[in-house]
Parts: sequence; structure tokens; C-alpha cells
Amino acid sequence: MGLRTFRDARNREWRVWDVQPDNTQDQRIRSLGHLPVDMAGGWLCFETEGEKRRLSPVPDGWDVDDVEALSRLCRLASRVVRGERRTVDAST
Repeated sequence: MGLRTFRDARNREWRVWDVQPDNTQDQRIRSLGHLPVDMAGGWLCFETEGEKRRLSPVPDGWDVDDVEALSRLCRLASRVVRGERRTVDAST
């Protein structure tokens, strides 16, 4: 698992890391319905003050991408709705 930080165009600091569930986590995720099935192979987690996003599948090279590329991936990621067990499209 890699961890990076970057600042977006609004000067918010984001932390981003990859999540790779093992077989036990994968079965638990599917059985409890916490995440969409397409995330069973892993995802990027983006987090800043008051906001969290997920992007799946994990793009190759994200851990060496420049800040602009990380910002673009963050904009593509789906927002996590706290208190609910689903994600929403980040463009809404």
C-alpha cells in the first residue's frame, strides 16, 4: 500500500492510498454489501477534511503520477456518503 499527499486546485490537502483486500476481506465485503462488487479487486482511497472518495480499479502508475494526474483521478473518484453503505457519483 502506497500513500501520497497532494493539494488540489482549491488548495485542499488530500491523502491517497491504494486498498487491496485479501480473500477474507473480499468475501466479507461481498457478503455485507459494503462496497460495489467492482471494488473487490481494490481501489484508491482519497481523503481530505470532511470528504472521502474511492476510485476503482486502481490505475497503473498512480503512485508515481504528478499532482495534476492525481487531482484528475480524485475528480473521477466517487464520493463516499458517510453513514450510508454506498457511493455516489462525484460529479453530482
